[in-house]
Parts: sequence; C-alpha cells; structure tokens
Amino acid sequence: MRLTDKALLAALTDVSGIGDTRAYELYNHFDDPWDLLSAPGPLTDKYHYIDETTLASIQSLDDEVEDYINLFNEYISKGIKILSITEDRYPEAVCTSPAPVLLYAKGNVEILTGNTVGVSGSRETNRAGQQWIGSLSAELAEKGYTLVSGGARGADTAAHQGALDVNGSTIVVLGTGVNVAYPPENQSLFDQVIDTGGLLISMRLPDAEPVRHAFLDRNELIAALSDRMIFVATDGNGGTMAQYKIACEQDRPIFVPPPGLDVAPNDGLATIREANAAKSITTASELLGSSLTKDAKQKNLNEWT
Repeated sequence: MRLTDKALLAALTDVSGIGDTRAYELYNHFDDPWDLLSAPGPLTDKYHYIDETTLASIQSLDDEVEDYINLFNEYISKGIKILSITEDRYPEAVCTSPAPVLLYAKGNVEILTGNTVGVSGSRETNRAGQQWIGSLSAELAEKGYTLVSGGARGADTAAHQGALDVNGSTIVVLGTGVNVAYPPENQSLFDQVIDTGGLLISMRLPDAEPVRHAFLDRNELIAALSDRMIFVATDGNGGTMAQYKIACEQDRPIFVPPPGLDVAPNDGLATIREANAAKSITTASELLGSSLTKDAKQKNLNEWT
C-alpha cells in the first residue's frame, strides 16, 4: 500500500463520526480511494453517517493528508513501520475481520506470523507470580513461541523478561505510542526487545502519551495476536479481568497457575477457575498439549473502539 493511501486512511479516521470501520468502508467505495476528496453528494444517500458537514470535511482533507505523509516519512526514517490492513504484513489474526486500519511497529514485524502465547496479569503481581510466569515464558520461548503482553509492571514485565533471558522473541503491545515507554522504567526492557529481534506495536500514533482508554483498547489487540492466553494474577477487577472477558469473547484457550503457588492477587483467578473457563498449568508442555481452538472469533471493525 502506498504511503499516500495510508495517510488518507489516517486522515479519514480523524473526521468526526468516522472511525476505523467507516474509514475502511469509504476507502473501498471507489476504485480509486482518492476520488473521495471530490466525492459527489450521493454519498450522503448511501451512508447514513455522512451528512453535508461530514462530506465537506472529507472533501477538504488534502492538507491533513499532506501532513500525515510528512509525518509518516519522518516515522519511517526513524525505523517505525506503518502497517495497513490492506498489506500482507499486517497480522492476519487481527485483520481477518478488519480491525484498526493502521498499526505502528518498531522491531521485527516478521514474528507477527509465528506461534504466540499472550500473558496478562496484575501490576501488583507478587514475587511468586512473577517467578512462575517468568519461568513459564522462558520455557515457551525456548520451544519457539513468541510471548505477547502489554509491557506493564508486574506480570507483563516478568513474561517479557523471561523470553528475553533465553534469547526468545516477545511482542510488547503498548497503550501508548511506540516512542513512549510506559511505564518509563521499562525503557531499557523495550530497547532490549527491539535489539534482540522482538517487536513493539501499537494502535496509536508513535508519540501518543498514556490515556486510560487506550490501555483497555490495547487488550483487544493482545487477545487478537495471541493463540492462547495465560492469566497470572488478578484481584477480580481492572484491566486483567477486562482482558479475560475479551479472551473469552474471542474463544482463546485460557490458562492460569494452579492453586497453592501463593500467587497474589488471586481473587480473580478463583473467579476464572470457578467459571470452568481455564486450565491450571505448571509447565509449558501442559499448555501446549491442550487442544487449540481453530475457529477463534476475531473482532470485527464495529467492535473495535
């Protein structure tokens, strides 16, 4: 996909009332997407969300598209990849039913096509939980699996570090842009991920700062990129339980540590176990020996925020 077309997609998503779903729909309306900028009035008849004001905004996107072209060229010069849902290197697991129209990445995008295991857990995960997931992540990485997590304190950091300790691969799905380390103390970890053939990826522009909703949004991307999901520790509230619900919606096989390991917080783990939605494991072999759901549901564009 041409850089100019990626810039057009980005500009369309900035129009009030036009998110990823509608931007992609409009982009595909004409044989030449650029005809949108001189789109005739009948568009307002075909698409209920386009009124005269929206149409006028679309027809005046030339300057914003040019701004995005310049911005994207700057990103590319700094080693950032811009992945569009229309190109092969965009992860199939995400675009099967198209999702965010653009993803931004630093590092080795080739690992997006490999076998993956996602990890989620509380930022307050105790030492026992961190040791458990760190060891399990190292074992999985040695078997050729890529660990996917959110780069947060606690369980996420332990999972990424476990993979790195055995020269394995890991993907950090950020709620910020790929140029913004969050939490800041993980900057060196993220640098190591890139330097050793891993990947940082985000739905947001590379310089985007942290905002609460973005961390909830990125949970959808973590689940989409993961063949299986491990939930390390949770008190039953917050982002980890939100991630769990998304994993269930996407039919991802779910795994948790066994009772008796003194992992904390654990109230949410009890809830997950009681729902009979997960298998307790202690080793990578137990996880990999479980049957993998082949018809996992993908998020469609209408479900992505």
